[in-house]
Amino acid sequence: MKPTFYIALAIYLSALAIRNGYEILKKTGRVNPKNQALFLVILVVMILLWLSWFFMCPVDPLALELPAAIQYLGLAVVVIGLILAVGALIQLRGVENIEHLVTTGLFARLRHPMYLGFVFWILGWAVYNGAVVSLMAGLVGIGCVIYWRHLEENHLERMHGEKYAAYRQQTWL
Repeated sequence: MKPTFYIALAIYLSALAIRNGYEILKKTGRVNPKNQALFLVILVVMILLWLSWFFMCPVDPLALELPAAIQYLGLAVVVIGLILAVGALIQLRGVENIEHLVTTGLFARLRHPMYLGFVFWILGWAVYNGAVVSLMAGLVGIGCVIYWRHLEENHLERMHGEKYAAYRQQTWL
């Protein structure tokens, strides 16, 4: 039994729950996404989410010994995810309260490169570590990312109307 795994799993799942709660409250207008203190709390939650993920997989209680080629493929997927997420963050110049529609660079082909990067991190790191139980928890995280993407799609459509609808037709994901 690896208690460190279960602590990391609890942090990971709690952070997902907090982020989902924030997104629901934001959608219903019960929180102000421009509140700086709240933004800092959610930022810390997201940092804990990703740190717990990267700590959890290497100590997975049901880790499989995978061939090196598959492990390195998983690591390559993590690196691609990192490039997508960091590149999108740089291009957006923020993560919340972005008023303009970004349609160039990574966003010229992908509507949500940061979310795709998150999915790649989850899948790639689990594969790299052969982390079976972590991958199951990761699927919950992927479901959350898809939900966040859905909420963002709705918000962008309300905010930018036909301009966003046209952009959506020209991009993937």
